[in-house]
Amino acid sequence: MRTHTASIPCALGRLAPASPASTDELRAMRAAAWHKQGIVVVPLDEIYDDWDRAFLSGIATKLYGARTVASRKSTPWRDGEVIDRGDGETWTVVATTGKSVTVQRSRDGALATLGQLGEGRS
Repeated sequence: MRTHTASIPCALGRLAPASPASTDELRAMRAAAWHKQGIVVVPLDEIYDDWDRAFLSGIATKLYGARTVASRKSTPWRDGEVIDRGDGETWTVVATTGKSVTVQRSRDGALATLGQLGEGRS
């Protein structure tokens, strides 16, 4: 287990949250998940064989659904932005707050949050 060392050289430094895990620590966490729980975590950009990458992407898509532009979006959502999740339905952002994004389905006007749709990102 990692012990926290102050990263801010002041009296309040020990109260600051731990910095994000390093590359080596993330690799150790992935190894522990494999050995203890049989869970494989492999960043696709670390797989250099095209066939292997496509094979693993296919498994992940089958289990969790296709990655879409919407699910990979890293910038905040804007009101009026249309989201095509790749499942034949489109959603329009109708409201955003610091903690959630409300969307409306174009087919029937149903409301949901991105968290409810599995797009849990603000």
